[in-house]
Amino acid sequence: MWFSQSWRLFLLVLEIMALMKLSGGKIYPKDIRRRTPRHRRIWGGMDSNTGPNFGGWLIQIMDSQGEFICEGAYYAPLLVITSANCVYPYRNSLAGASAEGTAFSKCDREIYAEIDTIHFPKKFIENKRFMDIALVRLKAPLKGRLTEFIKLCTTSLVPEQSLMVFGWGFDSMEVRKPSTTPRNGSVTLMPIKSCRQTFGKETMLSSTSMCIKQPRNPKKCLYDGGCPLIYRNELCGVVSIGSQCQNTSYPGIYTSIYEKQVKDFIRQTEEDIKNGTIWRTSINRSLMDDEEDEPTTVAAMKKDTSSSTTPDPFKSMVC
Repeated sequence: MWFSQSWRLFLLVLEIMALMKLSGGKIYPKDIRRRTPRHRRIWGGMDSNTGPNFGGWLIQIMDSQGEFICEGAYYAPLLVITSANCVYPYRNSLAGASAEGTAFSKCDREIYAEIDTIHFPKKFIENKRFMDIALVRLKAPLKGRLTEFIKLCTTSLVPEQSLMVFGWGFDSMEVRKPSTTPRNGSVTLMPIKSCRQTFGKETMLSSTSMCIKQPRNPKKCLYDGGCPLIYRNELCGVVSIGSQCQNTSYPGIYTSIYEKQVKDFIRQTEEDIKNGTIWRTSINRSLMDDEEDEPTTVAAMKKDTSSSTTPDPFKSMVC
């Protein structure tokens, strides 16, 4: 009897998973919390979310006036990866600054979290390209039923590989009015030697720099500060300084996430935050949420996929 019931439950889970796969989308039953493991919310590619978004990891960093500062990539419950040069001017004026999500379901009214602190590599120097990476630490996790984390790059990239870039096009304001919604485009990795020859002595690249070929049409250029570069659904680069969309004959300069010293900085900072060895500002205890995410039960999955006649998770989700 017990075996029969367990088998039916197993078949029900398989049926629900198949339904979600057929719908081409993923809607999570709960919001992200402080102790939510990254592997439970990793972005699985362009088809893993539903709706007009590219992934719940794509973040806008806003100042206290609600104006766009930089792009970011959601890496962990309290951490967003972006360009150090982009956020450095705002490091002493974080009151009211926030990180905002870009993937919304019908159950999400607003997805944002105030910024607590910003962590920079010790060897980073403003307006230089070496270690142009920063971790934005949030006061609370970003909520949202579509919100996800991005995985760090695990592939050593080679010239002529095709990668995906995401952005709004804010750095191309002189070419056209920036988009109000994120866009994406395909770019090609350049040999670093060719990139150095193109820029000449006027622009010095670093050992953590990488370059991509810009699209010929400036209107297709996406080069916001902190703009993410994706390969195989992983974060492999963020926009550094040195290029603009006004002249796409020059390559786009990125900081390579695959570089060991860049990846070590991200992981070590995350570990130091977990261990409590990195200072942070005082926070409102009401923002604290140390409760573990409960495992997704069959009942919860049934609730999110209650309509067997409509395979669209957006239509069947219960808020």
